[in-house]
Amino acid sequence: MNEDFQKTSRSLRHALRGIVYAFAHERNFRIETVVALGTGVAALILPLSSAERAAIFLVIAMIFALEILNTAFERAMDIMKPGIHPYVKVVKDLAAGAVLVVSLLSVVIGAVIFIPHIAALLF
Repeated sequence: MNEDFQKTSRSLRHALRGIVYAFAHERNFRIETVVALGTGVAALILPLSSAERAAIFLVIAMIFALEILNTAFERAMDIMKPGIHPYVKVVKDLAAGAVLVVSLLSVVIGAVIFIPHIAALLF
């Protein structure tokens, strides 16, 4: 096997392990996964434009990525400063705040995209 292919394959396995870890150990990631699946199905069923579908899937990916980074920050902070340290709390709160900001924005984007299509089906 080509050495570059082996390195790429190994990197992909590490990344997938990270996603599996987040799903197995982070309740919020599991909740976000359920919401993402429902949203993704709705995006595929409703007559959305390609740009609207792309926006929906981009927002889903951003939330997953930020939640994984949040988990990484939390674990790194726990290793560097076990126990409750004021700076660790700030770092953890900031990372969680980033996830919240994107999550709230995703609700707005979802509403802007989905509401007109759902309204058109109902009325």
